[in-house]
Amino acid sequence: MKYLHRTATRLTAAAATSVLALGLAAPAALAADDAKSVSDQGTSPLTISPSSGGAGTTVTVKSSCQPAGPATSQAFQENITLRKDEDTRWVGTGRIKTSGLQVGRSYQVTVRCTDGVTLSTTFTFTAGTPSGGASAGFGGSGGANSGSTQATALAVGGGLAVAGAVGYVFLSRRRRSTGNHY
Repeated sequence: MKYLHRTATRLTAAAATSVLALGLAAPAALAADDAKSVSDQGTSPLTISPSSGGAGTTVTVKSSCQPAGPATSQAFQENITLRKDEDTRWVGTGRIKTSGLQVGRSYQVTVRCTDGVTLSTTFTFTAGTPSGGASAGFGGSGGANSGSTQATALAVGGGLAVAGAVGYVFLSRRRRSTGNHY
């Protein structure tokens, strides 16, 4: 009977520690997602997604300034016309050339703004399929909400790791104080 009591106590302590850690991690994960969505609106004046890919890859170019003309690059099949979206950014979609590009080379993407500023970024041509979005955050993984999903997964995993560590310390200290070293 004493054995069942000890097991139940351990399980209760581990469960309570896990719930506590996850309860503390969830608001942090949500705050990180909110901060990310705010910072995404203006961190880079010009982006291309994916930032690398092979022949025929469809790319999206986003600019924070009003363009005086299309986005240009030697890597594009044709220049990309940018149109205003609902987030006050200028967006356009195009394709990468199917021939005439060198694997591993970075090609400059340029947008000239109406205020005279010229924005630029790069697209890296690869032999295979696209490698994802721009090299930032969680590696530029695709999808509109994938950043929040990954941040939540990281927060839950971190919470579980912390809960395990706290539970271990709790149980090891408890064993020492009772002299019970089973």
